[in-house]
Amino acid sequence: MLSPAQYYNQQRAHYARLLAKTIKEFNRIAALRLWAAVIAIGTIIWAFRSSADWHWWLAAILIAVFLALVRQHTRLSESKGLLQLHLSIIDNELQSLQGNNSAFANGAIYTDVAHPYSYDLDLFGKGSIYQSICRNVTVGGAALLAGRLCSLTFTKEVITGRQDIVKELSQLPELLQNFRVAGTANAEGPKDQRNLAQWLREPDLFINNMAIRIAAVLMPVTSVAFIVWSVITGGFYPGLYMVMIVNWILLGIFQKKFKLATMQMGNCAQLIGKYESLMKHTAGSAFKNEWLQKVKANAGLSLGNINSFKKIAHLFESRNNTMTGPIMNTFFLFDFYCLLRLEAWRKDHKQSLLTAMDDVIEMDVYVSCGVYAFNHPENIYATITTGTGITAKDLRHPLLPMTTAVGNDVSLGDREEFYLLTGANMTGKSTFIRTIGITNILTNIGLPSPAKELSIPLLGLYTSMRITDSVQDDISYFRAELNRIRAMMDIISASQQPYLVLLDEPLRGTNSTDKQQGTRAIVETLITYNAVGIIATHDTGLCDMEASHPGKISNYYFESKVELGELTFDFSIKRGGSTSNNATILMRQMGIIH
Repeated sequence: MLSPAQYYNQQRAHYARLLAKTIKEFNRIAALRLWAAVIAIGTIIWAFRSSADWHWWLAAILIAVFLALVRQHTRLSESKGLLQLHLSIIDNELQSLQGNNSAFANGAIYTDVAHPYSYDLDLFGKGSIYQSICRNVTVGGAALLAGRLCSLTFTKEVITGRQDIVKELSQLPELLQNFRVAGTANAEGPKDQRNLAQWLREPDLFINNMAIRIAAVLMPVTSVAFIVWSVITGGFYPGLYMVMIVNWILLGIFQKKFKLATMQMGNCAQLIGKYESLMKHTAGSAFKNEWLQKVKANAGLSLGNINSFKKIAHLFESRNNTMTGPIMNTFFLFDFYCLLRLEAWRKDHKQSLLTAMDDVIEMDVYVSCGVYAFNHPENIYATITTGTGITAKDLRHPLLPMTTAVGNDVSLGDREEFYLLTGANMTGKSTFIRTIGITNILTNIGLPSPAKELSIPLLGLYTSMRITDSVQDDISYFRAELNRIRAMMDIISASQQPYLVLLDEPLRGTNSTDKQQGTRAIVETLITYNAVGIIATHDTGLCDMEASHPGKISNYYFESKVELGELTFDFSIKRGGSTSNNATILMRQMGIIH
């Protein structure tokens, strides 16, 4: 089986060959189109100067050839654009495999410093978890992915269902690629999806108005009758004037509504076209998973409905024709006919289209997850267990390169409820804490994690690691930290669901005595709740809590070593309490002190 890098390089070579061939054909057709235009113009001039009819026939043939070449040139231009998109996406994935995800959305707009865990765990922003996962091509999909990262589910069936979907999609890299190309090729504004949903849910003003429906039938029938009578009698029947006047009065009364409906439909048509492109890839794929099969069936049904919509859209285009529109409106109330057909379509199909739209948005999230899983074949899917114990072997942080990341074994909640984690600066405590939290989130949304073995129960999550003060709200750092810890305690104490609690250097905004007493009180309170967690601290004086709370608290540490005057780190967690300090050595190495 090909590695992700091998697959992408193979695909890149394939699409590069296709693009080179298409560009060559594109340039050839462009040259032929130019020559056809020049020769056609010359032939027309020649035909004007000549009396031979065949010259005009030749000119007509050349014009037809020119128009055919224009269509071919347009088709090749679209093909070239799609091939370039394929190559761009592949190049971005090759960069991602090297750890560079800068081409993808970082989700900074979803940053929330007050969220229970997202800010502390770097879920959003440059170099974030979101940026490593996000391959979304719809605005709704991007928002849904952010929502799932920020809102944990406590249902095993939901998580295992998500895992099954991601597993299947990760084995279909061609579908993932084509879905993304189709979505990227069709632009979408930030409010387009919301506007389309609102338009579909709008009340039908015309089809529910009996007077309008009667007029839409009666006036065209009357016009046809009067026109036929005029033909039979050989003269213009005066009643047609009355029909024309009444028709234009009716059109004038509803003119603003016509314009608004036309504008709304035109704005929605582009997004519907995008959803159609995405649905085609879903409907054309074979799936084993039950949810994917349901989405495929909904997509197939909606594609037929969208085809009906496109026919109505063509009617609206014809009414804008300066010749057709006025004549059709004058005698047959064509605007009424178009709007009645549009509202009838919306009434019959809006619910199925809304369902299909929701499917596409969720599919967009799963495509992102499928790409992530495909790019990390070495990762494993966690086993969802009961209880509160997190166990893992060789668990690594998902954002660190596989070649340099150090894995650690975890048995949190197995032999003890809380790790009291000590260690000197830069030894890996914060990275380890974030690894545990992020692994819980990745598992919750159905993604695999970098580990050799992994089992996780259904846990809520609350962290206190990166506190921000607020001058505007007159809140000091210490007060902000106390507010967060109080909010955490309130939620965990009232919850029936077990929680994973991650604290990094709590109460750092006060003196050492206060800090030790306060941290001790926090830990002793937490062990009375339905929770497991890690408390990282530099205060080794707290290590005596292991003896006073056996089976509840265990000491673990990360260590640094001095070798030949240089600090070294192995980033491996060890049992016991830390005894090392490295701040002075680090400052001396950096030239801060002598």
